[in-house]
Amino acid sequence: MAQEAGLPITNTLFPPPPPYFQAFTEEALDRYRALTGDSSFLAPSASTSTGEQGSGIAKDEGGAIQVYSAPVERMLDESEEDEKQELEGKLGRPRADWINEDGRWMCFGSMYTTVPKISTAEDIGLPPFIDPSESPSESLPPLLHSFLHTLLMLLDALSMTARTPDELSASGWAHEGDQYIQHLTNLTANMMVASNQLRAAQSEATLVLLMEKELEERKKQTERLRSKCKEIAGGIKALKELRGAKEV
Repeated sequence: MAQEAGLPITNTLFPPPPPYFQAFTEEALDRYRALTGDSSFLAPSASTSTGEQGSGIAKDEGGAIQVYSAPVERMLDESEEDEKQELEGKLGRPRADWINEDGRWMCFGSMYTTVPKISTAEDIGLPPFIDPSESPSESLPPLLHSFLHTLLMLLDALSMTARTPDELSASGWAHEGDQYIQHLTNLTANMMVASNQLRAAQSEATLVLLMEKELEERKKQTERLRSKCKEIAGGIKALKELRGAKEV
């Protein structure tokens, strides 16, 4: 609790900024410009103020001749080359494909994978109660039946004999209901695994329901438009008949 109280609130709400932004100082940028002649990290006014410059002639879009200055490459000694490579590692563009190589990424304290993978009972270290050859929809009813049966067995064990609290644990004996509680835990975890494997079917069914709801809403809108058009047509017809009666 003391450690949690000492954390700033920004760390609990938003991920901390990446540490490499601290490397982009004016001194580092100026030094990188001096070693490489690359002005992509500098403002236009600063890019022509430092470093060795050369000259050149080119034509702009209108055909006018323009004289420009360009950086002149120079030979670097060993220490400068090492410094250049170090600055390139700090100031270069960060790799964006690392997430595909690593296959996972963290956000707000939770780990996610680039390719979603639904865990099985073996992945989380549970005894498998589901036949791999059966579909999850066929495995759920037997699991639910076993869950209810185990729950009844647990209630029977709890109501069988009245004992004082901690009587069995003081004697080194396990409670009769512990095995049923553990079995209920395993059954619940397997039911969750089977339910997670039905996410595709759930998404498809949800999409169908949304499309049916949208279709029904559009049918209702069409009926309202037709009734409104019929009402307007009746009003126009009544006005025409009234106008004809006045002319006669």
